Amino acid sequence: MRHFKFTDMRRHKLNWIWIILLGLFVGSCEDYLDRSPDDGLSEDDVYKDYSSLLGFMDRIFQNGDILIFTHGINSYSNTYVTVGNLSDEYASVRDNDPSKFVNAGNWLENASTRFEIGSKSDGANFKSAISRAYTGLRIVNRVISGVDQVKSITDDQRRKLLGQAHFLRAYFYFEIIKRYGGMPIFDQLWGASDDFDFPRKTYQESNAWMQTDLDKAIEYLPISWPDEEHGRPDRVSAMALKAMTQLYAASPLMQNDLNSIENKGYGKEMAAEAARSAQKAINAIESHEYYRLMNHDEYRSIQLMPNSNQFAQPEYLWFLRWHHGNWSAFVRAQWLTQPYDNKTGAEGTPYNAPTQNAVDMYERKGADGNYYPITDPRSGYDAVKTTNPYSDRDPRFTNNILVPGEQWGKNLQGVPYYLTTYSGGYSENFISTNQFTRGSQQTGYMCKKFIWPEASVPLFGEAGFQLYRLVAVYIRVSQVYLDMAEASYEATGDPDAVVTGCTMSARQALNKIRVRAGIGELPDGVDFREAYRRERGVELMFEGHRWYDIRRWMIAEDLFKGEYPIMGVKATPINHSYTADQLKVEKACTYKLTDFTYEYVPVRTAVRTFNKRNYWYPLPMDEVAALDNLQQNPGW
Repeated sequence: MRHFKFTDMRRHKLNWIWIILLGLFVGSCEDYLDRSPDDGLSEDDVYKDYSSLLGFMDRIFQNGDILIFTHGINSYSNTYVTVGNLSDEYASVRDNDPSKFVNAGNWLENASTRFEIGSKSDGANFKSAISRAYTGLRIVNRVISGVDQVKSITDDQRRKLLGQAHFLRAYFYFEIIKRYGGMPIFDQLWGASDDFDFPRKTYQESNAWMQTDLDKAIEYLPISWPDEEHGRPDRVSAMALKAMTQLYAASPLMQNDLNSIENKGYGKEMAAEAARSAQKAINAIESHEYYRLMNHDEYRSIQLMPNSNQFAQPEYLWFLRWHHGNWSAFVRAQWLTQPYDNKTGAEGTPYNAPTQNAVDMYERKGADGNYYPITDPRSGYDAVKTTNPYSDRDPRFTNNILVPGEQWGKNLQGVPYYLTTYSGGYSENFISTNQFTRGSQQTGYMCKKFIWPEASVPLFGEAGFQLYRLVAVYIRVSQVYLDMAEASYEATGDPDAVVTGCTMSARQALNKIRVRAGIGELPDGVDFREAYRRERGVELMFEGHRWYDIRRWMIAEDLFKGEYPIMGVKATPINHSYTADQLKVEKACTYKLTDFTYEYVPVRTAVRTFNKRNYWYPLPMDEVAALDNLQQNPGW
């Protein structure tokens, strides 16, 4: 471990601040990063050969914490939250959920806000996405700076190392600037005696540097990897990430400098660049031996990995198969309510519940056979809103969300289970009395996008959850088409125009996803911007995009207007009764979903305090006070 010497207290303060911000914690973290993949080897041994340096970089993949936290999944007191809890996708049914502190506006006032946002003062044990991203930057910068020290390395090996390192550096840097805005360029390793007090760049300046890394990644990376190395970023991954980062750079929030937060609209030139990059990625996907847009019949399989031997799906462009130590706790805490998890503890009873806001994004089939937003009279939604609101909805709705009274899963005797979040149901009563959830309000819904019915404890016991594997998909094929639709439209203002250098219009890209989903092409008379944003919300629901999308679009203020902007559903049984212990079909009458009445209700425990300053995350205030050139984001 290196020992730092400081000549004065102010220099000590400045260096320590940037060491923290860069994730270079004195002691265990730095020692961890300085060691080679095999304990006891010197730094020279790290650069000894290709395998040793590759193993050092693979710490990023082996230590899932570095990547999984950037995907918006965070561990806190044995429970799990996601950035979906900050958006309008989820409402946490957990009294002490750290996302509730953030949603109440306490972004820098409580240690619990370390989830995603950060805290007033950073520290060595800080596990936010930003800290993990800086740790990843440290690793890849060491690879880039030291690759030429490696002896007996072939040109192909060198290109593969540099391609991955430049890809990962762009990825980690993007994770920083999409939260904080423009930051200094982190392209080197700093010593303790270096001057760290340098000014921030604008978002556009930061993006320009990031694009150089992505261009190098595209140049160096192979078009695909051998089967035994599948999952590493390849050329198509880099092309897709380039399109995504350019789309972000074209978005309204990113047009601001360091002193303003205004909706200045899209940067049309950058949107055109994003469209061209997306087109190149689409061309590469459509000619690739493995990648493809999975078809409608395969849709349920996109997110499910029940087979421990199954590694990926052909729609995954950049992903991490995360090996978590306790899958039963993870699945329970993320998605399952009673009776499916069969637990009563802190990670058993609470869960992340889909909101009515999310449900309302799914279109409904009208009398003419076309699918329309439910606010469109042609959808016929108003006529069934209180009696059968889930009829004729976008097929992805039944794939992603479980509704009150729906049958899902069976016990060992083959007896069906029902979601009992209706009025008077077992789940509703249990949540209202359990010590970990009684201060929260359920929405009525449960997420089933990432799990299958047989994963419930009553069916398989603990072993059933151990078969489950979380695949954190950062970019998949459908997103590239959605990026193309948004970028092309915002560059031209015309859904049918084709950006110079492209062969696909915004409408064609959007329809590719709609047709695959089974809802057909976009009908006439539907606002295209609303359509592509709604389609993005549905297709990528719960995948860690929505929170960042509503911020970059600068619509969060409008979405979260009012005292209780998050809604749920109250489902009340008609002409039949249930008691708290009636879970199975033999103990209750057989019924259909039309045997309920439905009422929208505000989720009063799911507040959303969002002001203009919240579009950018605040830098830790103690650090800003100590560094002359570290400019705080507006409003903080």
